[in-house]
Amino acid sequence: MSISNAERVQVKFFASDTVDPTALIPVFHRWIRDGVLKDELAIDVADYSHVHEGPGVVLIGHGGDYYYDLGEGKAGLLYSRKRAFEGDLEARLRDAIRRATKACEQLEAEGVGLKFDRKRLSVRVPDRLHAPNDDASYAALEALVGRVVKDELGGDAKLTREQRPGGPLSTHATL
Repeated sequence: MSISNAERVQVKFFASDTVDPTALIPVFHRWIRDGVLKDELAIDVADYSHVHEGPGVVLIGHGGDYYYDLGEGKAGLLYSRKRAFEGDLEARLRDAIRRATKACEQLEAEGVGLKFDRKRLSVRVPDRLHAPNDDASYAALEALVGRVVKDELGGDAKLTREQRPGGPLSTHATL
């Protein structure tokens, strides 16, 4: 079994400051109406701001979702690829980093007070079938994330394994 077959991947860039998640509801609705995400079918907006350290506000798309995520007490933009497309996990991770980076830029330009640190990110592979949270899968993920982060974000990353009992295979990267 190889993690390269994993279909789902998540990338989160952390926010430097937090904002009221509900301020993003009209922003995300406008993104849907105006087709801001050119190559993504955006469908709806869900408000989970009432959930403590939860998903905040979600822009639901066909292939992926964009969250102003408050998980683990750390606000940030989380992109979650939920449908497979051509290519392996490396292709999906590269795509997720590009989409998350673009969404961060767009949110910063909205004037709602958000700023994202593109030198700190979290990568998760919530695909237990192809990427069990074990040492062998983590070693493969670590090598992949190190290579992709260097190519996509232009720097060597220090990786730290995120260990949560029962949680997905994940790592934090700091450039």
